[in-house]
Amino acid sequence: MKAAGRIALLYLLFGYVWIYFSDYAISLIFQSPEDIREIQSVKGWGFVTISALIIFVLLVRELQRQKQVLLEKIESDQLFQVILERIEDAVIVFNLDTWKIDFLSEQVSRLFDIPTNEILIHPELLMERVHEADRERMTHIWMNQLRENHTGLLYRICAKDGHIKWALEHRLYIPAREGSANKTVAVITDMTSYMENQSKLERSLRENETLLTEVHHRVKNNLAVVISFLQLQVYSSPPETADILEQSIVRIKAIALVHEKLYSSKNLSGLSSIDYITSLVENIKLMYMRTDIAIELDIQQLEFNIIDAIPMGLMITEMLTNSFRHAFANGKTDALIKIEFIVTDKFNYELKYRDNGIGFPPGLNYRKAESIGLSVIFSLCSQMNGREVECTSSPNAGVFYHFAFSPKKVIPKDDSNVSKG
Repeated sequence: MKAAGRIALLYLLFGYVWIYFSDYAISLIFQSPEDIREIQSVKGWGFVTISALIIFVLLVRELQRQKQVLLEKIESDQLFQVILERIEDAVIVFNLDTWKIDFLSEQVSRLFDIPTNEILIHPELLMERVHEADRERMTHIWMNQLRENHTGLLYRICAKDGHIKWALEHRLYIPAREGSANKTVAVITDMTSYMENQSKLERSLRENETLLTEVHHRVKNNLAVVISFLQLQVYSSPPETADILEQSIVRIKAIALVHEKLYSSKNLSGLSSIDYITSLVENIKLMYMRTDIAIELDIQQLEFNIIDAIPMGLMITEMLTNSFRHAFANGKTDALIKIEFIVTDKFNYELKYRDNGIGFPPGLNYRKAESIGLSVIFSLCSQMNGREVECTSSPNAGVFYHFAFSPKKVIPKDDSNVSKG
């Protein structure tokens, strides 16, 4: 239409100019009516001849331009078709005006296990290959939402031999423009290998989780057997040896509690700080039967892994053991232990422990003390990439420990915390 309009406009302008100037020139040159009549005839034939030449030239140029455009389009279409045929994904170009398939790559035939010529004649065969569990959903999309874009349509395809394939489809709607038809392009990726590998990985993960659960369970049971032997040994040992064995039992129970919590949890890689520390404190308090001592907990939520949970549990065990055994030997009526676990940021947290007992003996240098319990506390702190912020003691005012840790092995879950008295 643009070319025709351009030619008509040029013809119209030429006609106006020819008529105006030719008539004006004739009126100036010729005076006789007969001469004017004869020259008008010549002028008419000249107009027809010149206008025909002009139209011929314009048509030739326009046809050459259209031929060049057509050649470029054919070359572009051929290149486009070669690209679509060589990519691994299946491609379908559907004409929404004629309801026919304009282009169908060979991959479609292989994916749906249907010959190409049959698909072109009966496109509905594609829908019959879709798994019955996905057919209603995909039929609704294919029939009622062709003029919409879709991304990530995952469905199953049933091959002739009954083998199930997985397909991931992306749909693009291309509206009509400059005389072209409304079209929709479907690019379908064969996801069968990916889904099969995913299924294998999930199955392997479940097996590993089961195996890891069993490992934690057996470790916990084995530690329980060790504890039982040590408890039997306590009854037949002198007081000093029995005391050492009882302390060892408490430490082993702290380790066993980690494995117990892990195998009974859905998350085998992490341990809730609230659940673990609360259970640990309750178990140790029950072992020493110190119902006369109040314990306050302020524990922020954090997910420990086993590497950090065990040393943290042993640190708290040693501090509680020292308090239960030594801090309140005089039967203090308002005995109190307070434990705070504070998450400062994503990879850093702090532990604060205080009691209001008798404190360290006067003149004791806790850094050089021969006490195994104190040595274990500071050794475990270093093991967890921790540092001592403060460690103080006052007569009849108790002890206070403050440690900061940066192990980069824990991730906070939320800001919830728990307090118990």
